[in-house]
Amino acid sequence: MSTFSSITSHLYTPSYTQHQTPIVLCDFDGTISVKDVTDTLLSHFGQDGCDELEELWVNGKIGSQECMSKQIALMDASLDELNHVLSQIEIDSTFKSFIDYTEQNNIPVHIVSDGLDYAIQFVLKRHGITHIPIYANKLMHDNGRSWRLEFPYANKNCIKQSGNCKCNHVKKQQFFPQILYVGDGTSDYCVSHNVDFVFAKDKLIQYCETNKIEHCAIQRFADVTTALKKTQDALIPVMMVK
Repeated sequence: MSTFSSITSHLYTPSYTQHQTPIVLCDFDGTISVKDVTDTLLSHFGQDGCDELEELWVNGKIGSQECMSKQIALMDASLDELNHVLSQIEIDSTFKSFIDYTEQNNIPVHIVSDGLDYAIQFVLKRHGITHIPIYANKLMHDNGRSWRLEFPYANKNCIKQSGNCKCNHVKKQQFFPQILYVGDGTSDYCVSHNVDFVFAKDKLIQYCETNKIEHCAIQRFADVTTALKKTQDALIPVMMVK
């Protein structure tokens, strides 16, 4: 029997006392990264059955945790092959300057993703970003060609049956006066109801409009930086809602 272990380096986990600035929670796939990383890996290395699992998830017959767990188990790739594909993943060209701004102004940023911790860490490190807390599903490897997932942030009561319950993460941010969220798609729908303000891309824009969620439509992280600069000493104003 194969023995699986984590290949992710130690992830930074901050501790906070009372904080005077907001916290920014960010989705990764399609929000920070230009492409969905998990979909990219599955398109290269996924074996027969991945598409059927995706269809079951899209139709609401299984949750994302079950879908991803079974899909990742169908991947056939060495670590070097995986890294080669990850090395081609690009991120929003303005994300680094956004991180520089938040650091200068003592605004914490957490990545909260239903993707893969190792993939996120690898991609960010390649772009010179190494110190952001990452909360994501744990990618496990058998030192051969097989892969598994573990779900350290799963919640049995998660409405979406996600591997990483983003709403549960929001509940832990009691030290901050305001929780801001940046996202783009389906995995961000539920959590958007539970934060103070949303910066929305792509499908999340329409969702926020339909559900009357306070938000600002963005195209890149430079738009978030601009908004934060305008509101350093105040909450995000309702006049910004689009």
